[in-house]
Amino acid sequence: MFRIREIDYCTFQYFRNRRIILEASSDTVANLKKQNVHLQHQLNSLELVFRNAVDILVVVDAVSGTIQRISDAVEAVLGYKRSNLIGKKLTDILPDDKTSNHLHLKDGIPEIVDGVFLDQKVKCHDDSIKSMDMTISLVSSNDQSVILITLRDTSQRKRLQSDMIKKNSALDSALSAMIITNSSWKIDYANVEALNYWRYSRTEMLNLDISDLLPYMGDFDTLLDCIEERGQWDDEIECQRRDSTTFMAHATAISVDTDDDDQCYILSFLDITKRVRLEKRLTELSLRDSLTGLYNRRGFMTLGKQLLDSSLRKQPEIGLLYVDLDYLKLINDKLGHPEGDRALMITARVLKSCFRDSDIIARLGGDEFVVLFLDTPGLTVESIRARVDKRIEETLETKPITFTLSLSIGYYSTVLCYQTQIGMLLSNADSLMYKDKDERRKIISGDDIVSRKDQQI
Repeated sequence: MFRIREIDYCTFQYFRNRRIILEASSDTVANLKKQNVHLQHQLNSLELVFRNAVDILVVVDAVSGTIQRISDAVEAVLGYKRSNLIGKKLTDILPDDKTSNHLHLKDGIPEIVDGVFLDQKVKCHDDSIKSMDMTISLVSSNDQSVILITLRDTSQRKRLQSDMIKKNSALDSALSAMIITNSSWKIDYANVEALNYWRYSRTEMLNLDISDLLPYMGDFDTLLDCIEERGQWDDEIECQRRDSTTFMAHATAISVDTDDDDQCYILSFLDITKRVRLEKRLTELSLRDSLTGLYNRRGFMTLGKQLLDSSLRKQPEIGLLYVDLDYLKLINDKLGHPEGDRALMITARVLKSCFRDSDIIARLGGDEFVVLFLDTPGLTVESIRARVDKRIEETLETKPITFTLSLSIGYYSTVLCYQTQIGMLLSNADSLMYKDKDERRKIISGDDIVSRKDQQI
């Protein structure tokens, strides 16, 4: 075994530098191997994309305009062999038509290297021309530039457009308003009828949320719960137009899953304003007397109960006036039913002029009338009699009649409490009215009623 005792400086430096170089070279080789593996992985991924892409992908040298790479889809779509196009000019598949608005080539190089061109003319292997949608972009790296072109068959887009046109046409011809929103209730679509209902333009409508059209809807959680439980929500709701006027609509809503794993909501609306008004009118007619316009018995019992229930907490004084038109049958028999009807209408007019709009005035049937009112402290049957007689005189000043208008009245009042019932008020006031009728018959007979040419009380 040899042991080096001395070494000159130059020899030492030589071996020292060689060791450093070897160590550095070792690191460089390792890094290059890693880069090569990464690069190979990228190349493999790129190759996979080019082989499996549905669209035609074309890589073109930005200087020479030659095709450097092209995807396998070119064979199925255009009929070319992939290998036959490598090294060819871009002009071999993109004929330059100066008269069109499509992409133009200058010396085989696209004049525009960033954009989208619809219905670009592309030359097939059999020299036929096909329309394709094209995107083009310039990619630069390491002082080298290439142009990346994507060509897509327009038949799918046009088919989708055709389907959309058909669907829009069907929706626009629908008698009901149709609105589609995203999962956040932002409006994505509205048909013509919806624009007519709410009086917005399509552009304005697409900037709105559904809550802008349904401000009285409140919380939409109930709607969503209903859709989740039953698959559909429907209700009659009040809608607000662009000019703040409102209309009633029967609305339905369903949820539909979209392709991007989200949800959209499809809502339809049918204007029922006329129907609601008609129903309200019919309901009102069913609660009113057709001759006098006052509430009938059903209307009186319905509204009277509501008045008692809504006022119970305050416990006000409540009064009921029972009125009977004296000798109505005699007027009908002696003077005819038109005069009897006239007597009823005059009685109704007198009562409406004596009491407030908030008081419930009704004709129970035949010759019987009632008035129900609240807050009557100090009111007596005498003060009511004086008021009624005065209104009769004022009403008949310009319209003399051929009979005497005589009204018997009974007035009952009490403090409203839980035991107070409409039937009890009617019964007590009716009893008092009959007492008054007996007294008036001692003063005015039937002959007095039908023999007077002018009203006398």
